[in-house]
Amino acid sequence: MRITSRIFCSILFLATSLGMALAQAPAGFGRPASVPANYLITPSGYFHPSCVRHLAKGEILLAEGRVLQRVDGTLENIPACEYPHFTARGEIVAPGTHPPTIGHSWIEDSNVTTSSSYGEVTATWAVPPAPTGNNSQTVYLFPGLEDINDVVSIIQPVLGWNADYKNAWGIASWNCCVSGTTWESSPVSVSSSDTIVGTVRSTCSPGVLSCATWNITTNDVTKGKSTTLSNSPSEGQTFNWAFAGALEVYNIVNCNDYPANGSINFYAVALYDYNFNQISSPAWSIGSYYSGLTPQCSYGGTVAPTSATLNYGFTASVSPGSINFGQHFYGDPPVFRTVTLTNNGSSTMTITSIGANLAEPFLVSSQTCGSTLGAKANCTITVEFDTTNAPNGTSSQTMNIVDSAVNSPQGVPLTGRMSCPGGQCP
Repeated sequence: MRITSRIFCSILFLATSLGMALAQAPAGFGRPASVPANYLITPSGYFHPSCVRHLAKGEILLAEGRVLQRVDGTLENIPACEYPHFTARGEIVAPGTHPPTIGHSWIEDSNVTTSSSYGEVTATWAVPPAPTGNNSQTVYLFPGLEDINDVVSIIQPVLGWNADYKNAWGIASWNCCVSGTTWESSPVSVSSSDTIVGTVRSTCSPGVLSCATWNITTNDVTKGKSTTLSNSPSEGQTFNWAFAGALEVYNIVNCNDYPANGSINFYAVALYDYNFNQISSPAWSIGSYYSGLTPQCSYGGTVAPTSATLNYGFTASVSPGSINFGQHFYGDPPVFRTVTLTNNGSSTMTITSIGANLAEPFLVSSQTCGSTLGAKANCTITVEFDTTNAPNGTSSQTMNIVDSAVNSPQGVPLTGRMSCPGGQCP
């Protein structure tokens, strides 16, 4: 799924859910003005639907991707893509050419290169929670391999949000861009907290520097389901550029369009040389491509020999997490409590509303937060339990704080009890 130096080609998502085929969404409202409306959003840019192909289970590509062998053994010649495609930023790429080295929809990755080649990369990660925002965004998370000296294709096992399944997570294995087309294995629906293991492995014997075919597998260990591209062609690439994990996105409008946990951890990462010897301490580094993008969502990451964490959105927190105003009697003075709101991210947070959903007997009496809150800063909110307008018995509401953090809104449950002897309460 890479454009240009990291662009990659395209795919038609023909997922099956409840027996109904789903196609990837058209370019939609978020597309650059140069992109035709009938083009499809893919992890490799915008593509004409005829240049997007789906590889069914048991089918394989032959002759460097120019021939499709079906399960029954019949063969189909695959024509080269005749339409231009467009990068994530709308630059046109003519058929049969490689895109220019430009910014793209990749946000960040953990990567390493070698002077020879790799034989396998594998990584494990958990399916994140759903994003709290909905702007028809697409989010991809994956490890993978490329040829840094001749970027033609990328092979990778992929987890995608709003890709094969609308407003849901799914997995598939990818090979881009064989004859200008991207190929995807049969997608599988997955759920938040499922454990995913992605593996890209050479089919050749140890010692082959540039293997002609590769197996790409994406496995949901929790559900016991997997999807594979078997013997997928390398297009003559020498895969000497490895990714422990990468983040790629489309149509991110607010930071809460990202998954609500704020970061993804790829763990149990293992990288092997072309002799299939595991490399004990790969020199992973964070690649960042988010400069100048809007919004800025506390991007960045950390690496270790067998893990990589990518940050893609900041969280906000409240303290205390709930308030019990206790029991009071009619005629008692109003009761006030203070809540502290903290921006845990490294960029400014926009605050849309604080407690706008509250009704008597609870209200926000004052606050120091304003419309924005700086990185790592905090502010205070004073919440009132209005004893003069509280009904007899227990009152409960939740004060919502709406902001640009990925875990917006932050909710603070409020509880208070009034005792009204003689029926004095309103």
